[in-house]
Amino acid sequence: MHPKHFQLASRLLAEIEVFAEIDVSAVGISSSWLDGMRIRGIPFTPEYWSATQGPSRKMQLVRAARDMERQGLLRRLTEPHRDRTTYVIPNVTLLRQTIENLSGQADVNAICLGLRKTHWGAELAAQLEQWAATLP
Repeated sequence: MHPKHFQLASRLLAEIEVFAEIDVSAVGISSSWLDGMRIRGIPFTPEYWSATQGPSRKMQLVRAARDMERQGLLRRLTEPHRDRTTYVIPNVTLLRQTIENLSGQADVNAICLGLRKTHWGAELAAQLEQWAATLP
């Protein structure tokens, strides 16, 4: 996996792990991040992920998302009439490759839990759980 792709993919996994820890059924908890994560995909926030590294780092993440979409590793959801990415949905291959590259730093159970809490990730969670069951 290309290093720039890995940097983006590892941030996407981190977002899923964070989402797994949130009780989305709690009354009164709502935000655009939570709602977007649950319904649309992972909110694409390269300015947040690269805050300490400047605008060139943000553009690297934007380009990485476009490259990864061309390779079929994720799907970008864009603003109407613009090519600005608002959400991304990784495929199971990207999730597996990233987990393998993180060498045990990723919590597969938390990732599956986070995916199951979304409208778009239940099938991904099932595929990931199947794959994880084959690991030593």
